Amino acid sequence: MMQQNGDHQGNNPMDIEPNPDPALEYMKAFTSAQATRTEIYHEFESAINDHANGIISVEEIQQVIRISQEGFQDVSSDIMTQEQLLNSIGLTNLSSIIRQVQNLEKEKLEVTVKLLSSRVQAAQRPEISYQAEIEDFTTRYA
Repeated sequence: MMQQNGDHQGNNPMDIEPNPDPALEYMKAFTSAQATRTEIYHEFESAINDHANGIISVEEIQQVIRISQEGFQDVSSDIMTQEQLLNSIGLTNLSSIIRQVQNLEKEKLEVTVKLLSSRVQAAQRPEISYQAEIEDFTTRYA
């Protein structure tokens, strides 16, 4: 169908919304933040293992821990923003799922820190066996 100015209706690039589905954008941002969180976990775990094996110093591991904490906080803040945005457009089902993911990630981080701490302690104090504690964490949360 022709409009008065001769353009076909719907073919004007200005008629296309840059963000037709905000929910999709919010979920993409959530997915991206989760990917960042995964990268932080891998770097954190690698550094803890390097420290346990004497590859990096106490000062270096403290720096990694500080940077990791900041990274986890930034990711969590980004995800909470996406959760709130989804809630604000009435998608409480998705925001609720994101809240559940956040709670599980918090629990995972606590367990990961305990497990890695046990590994470091085991490496530093070989005369004391932390194997039972490590196996307990591994079995419970595998």
